[in-house]
Amino acid sequence: MALATNMWIADLANFLRPHLLLLATCLFVLSLTFRHVIVALFGTLALLSGVFPFFFLPLPASSQIGAPLTVVTANVYVDNPDPADFLSLPSIATADILVLQEMTPRWQDALAASGIWPFESSRDLHANTDMKLFSRFPILTARTVSPESADTGGRFAVRYELLVGGRALIVYAVHPQTPRSPRMWRERSAYLRDLAQALLSERQDTPVVVAGDWNTASWSPFFKDLLSSTGYRTTESRWWPLPTRFSIRFGSWTQLGTPIDRIVLSPAVGLDSLAMGPKFGSNHLPVIARLTLP
Repeated sequence: MALATNMWIADLANFLRPHLLLLATCLFVLSLTFRHVIVALFGTLALLSGVFPFFFLPLPASSQIGAPLTVVTANVYVDNPDPADFLSLPSIATADILVLQEMTPRWQDALAASGIWPFESSRDLHANTDMKLFSRFPILTARTVSPESADTGGRFAVRYELLVGGRALIVYAVHPQTPRSPRMWRERSAYLRDLAQALLSERQDTPVVVAGDWNTASWSPFFKDLLSSTGYRTTESRWWPLPTRFSIRFGSWTQLGTPIDRIVLSPAVGLDSLAMGPKFGSNHLPVIARLTLP
């Protein structure tokens, strides 16, 4: 864990945890065929090293009694030209709140024209790092998180206050830098630092939802540190987070992807269920969380 906190390449390995576990399992099985103690020991160590990180995944949010709310987050992919497939998904049409990344003007116009969500965030996509929020509930305020920070690669989370059932709901839209280089890795870390500080400033009894493309694997110490410092909980599985981002170049096999899109909740928000939507032309799957509000 400490290695991944200080070394870019070590943290990148967290994106491949399911793949490394599969490789370790194959090495273990292969080692048994040699029927040699040293080789079998090597295979066992490989398997343990692959399994070990899965025992330290963050705990998911718990269920609570409350009013139901469905939140969907999706990276629609900037090169995905047609929003028709996305809008045709029943899980999208029934969502109360959409938090979208890599939004384009064409997508923005199409979703607004659908008439499903009467409220939308600012149409200045560039100012919001190409993020967009659609809602069935009024959007009272919108505020950029730590716009003065010069070390986040020009990316900033956006805090929205919505009026849901006569009570305020805070929604943070997030899309930090993808850590393709050491510099971009540091920018993503700075983004998560600012996000954690913003979450800590919220009242403990305030319902808060944080949704987006985190560009951070579930096993990353940076993600775990954010949860531990704020007391927030993820909605992902405790043992096997489902992949959300996959490669279009390799047949769009979602099973070979990695979990980086997610929804995180404050203690005041309950989790009823979590599901991944189907493919819709993006290299990300929609994340669908059915929540409960006090």
